[in-house]
Amino acid sequence: MRLLYLVTLCTLVLVTGCVTTPPPDKMKQVAERNRWELAHWGNHAVPYGEDGEPVIFTFKDGKVSGHAGCNRYSAGITFGPKAGDVTVSRGITTRMACEPRRMDFEAAFIRAFETSIRYRLDGESLSFESDAAAPLEFYRRPPE
Repeated sequence: MRLLYLVTLCTLVLVTGCVTTPPPDKMKQVAERNRWELAHWGNHAVPYGEDGEPVIFTFKDGKVSGHAGCNRYSAGITFGPKAGDVTVSRGITTRMACEPRRMDFEAAFIRAFETSIRYRLDGESLSFESDAAAPLEFYRRPPE
């Protein structure tokens, strides 16, 4: 019984040790050194390959920009003031037409992203969370 307790405790420490909430200035640096691809969002099918171009964002100088599923997207973003806090301003997009399913995904994704109030870094994954939608989980990609 004691061995099971120790194994459980060690596993919990290892798993939670990977999840961090870096301070805002550190998070800004980590975000800006990478590109981020949307990999998971609740029960939504994330575009990739035959289903469309992936959602990929870059961060620089208080802005987030990239491909949102159909169109190019850009918005202001602020990490902080406290660790884990994030504010995303209302963004702008290009006005390309895509198939309705992709346009619906993009509109819902942008609404979810712009309502984000928390960030969390978990190894190679950066999550944006809100009270209105499932977490948006992005995976780190090397810069181009």
